[in-house]
Amino acid sequence: MADQIYILGIGPGSEEYLLPITRRLATEADVLIGGRRALDLFSDLNKEELVIKADLEKILNFIKENYQQRQIAVLVSGDPGLYSMLNYLGRHFERQHLEVIPGVSSLQLGFARAKLVWQDAYITSLHGRSKDELVDILAKEEKVGFFTDHKFPPNQIAEFLLAKGVTDKRAFVGERLSYADERSIDATLTEISEYEDFGMSVMVIYDE
Repeated sequence: MADQIYILGIGPGSEEYLLPITRRLATEADVLIGGRRALDLFSDLNKEELVIKADLEKILNFIKENYQQRQIAVLVSGDPGLYSMLNYLGRHFERQHLEVIPGVSSLQLGFARAKLVWQDAYITSLHGRSKDELVDILAKEEKVGFFTDHKFPPNQIAEFLLAKGVTDKRAFVGERLSYADERSIDATLTEISEYEDFGMSVMVIYDE
């Protein structure tokens, strides 16, 4: 539909977790915008692609110049409502021009792998936040789920928390969830600290 910008949650990364409506709307789109990993899921469609890198203003200007004439679909990892470009685009377009399709968040899949409900969990991200904030959150919350990155991987998080005196928690780490080489670990913080080489991961820290 003209003047509608589709923001499509692609799930944690595997084709198996991609919703049929997401694939249909991507098929109908004229242009797909997303990270390289997201775009690779739709490489068979041979669509015009715009890769999201650091220059978000370039992406924004392209959408502004084209969305009224061409169908644009922005592909976001996981669910659009959880730390995605939806927040950024929502500041520049009226909501009537945004059509949001949910997806399975890797954090949601992490809770499922850990066999834990997440209705009572505190959800956050460590991107751009100090390490000490996590200690403060854990002092108040029984269960915390968050995304990690290469700057502060799960083993270093566990080491840091132990050094801060957090010794009464367990942790679940889900690495590359939904992929063939997925790794899931549910252990004490001491045990988590002994692992190395974590890639793209989510982490749930909860009371033992």
